[in-house]
Amino acid sequence: HYAYGVYWAAMSARQMGIKRISVLEFGVAGGSGLVQLEQLSAEVEEETGVVIDVYGFDGGQGMPSALDYRDMPFIWQPGYFNMDIDALNKKLKKAKLVIGDVRMTASGFIGKYHPPPIGFISFDLDYWSSTVGGFTILNGEHDSYLPRIFCYFDDCVGDDWELHSEFTGELLAIQNYNCNHEYRKLAKIHGLMHKRIIPDRWNEKMHVLHRFDHPLYDRHIYPDQAWQMPLQ
Repeated sequence: HYAYGVYWAAMSARQMGIKRISVLEFGVAGGSGLVQLEQLSAEVEEETGVVIDVYGFDGGQGMPSALDYRDMPFIWQPGYFNMDIDALNKKLKKAKLVIGDVRMTASGFIGKYHPPPIGFISFDLDYWSSTVGGFTILNGEHDSYLPRIFCYFDDCVGDDWELHSEFTGELLAIQNYNCNHEYRKLAKIHGLMHKRIIPDRWNEKMHVLHRFDHPLYDRHIYPDQAWQMPLQ
């Protein structure tokens, strides 16, 4: 899922003449995923020529207390997924950790860090309330984003204990976001599993944030500039 999201974000940016992008992870936990995201971003940089900045957002002290039933406390508990910040920083080569309450760090991120356009975000915040807080990262001006942002939502397919639905957790946060934004919609990539050589459940977790009002949304990016189907 990291490789897919980062690669296609970089490919889309390259087709639009954008030479640098950002990729983000919300919910770093121990940090293995962020290390992998950093490594994959380096590979995609080499393949596409698009420079990629990497950021990881986390509270740094494990999960906070649940707000109410929408956070699914029958699964998630305070203190889950703690982080050794010093140990993780020693493993990271260029990725930057953004530590603190995501409701605050996400809303102030663009103004503080001035990142290149965001092209991929991995959301793994578990709670509905934390995911809603993370979504404040999406409130900036258009020049801070690609017109279509690849998004991975870890907690919409889980094991048999988790029982994800559109009434709780990340799926509810997605539904809330879509209801509150007329020209910006989080949508699954339909049929993605059928395009994979090796289908996997991460295929069901990939979405795209369509910013329909982005000035670059309608720019043609398909590689075939003269697509025809002549009569045979």
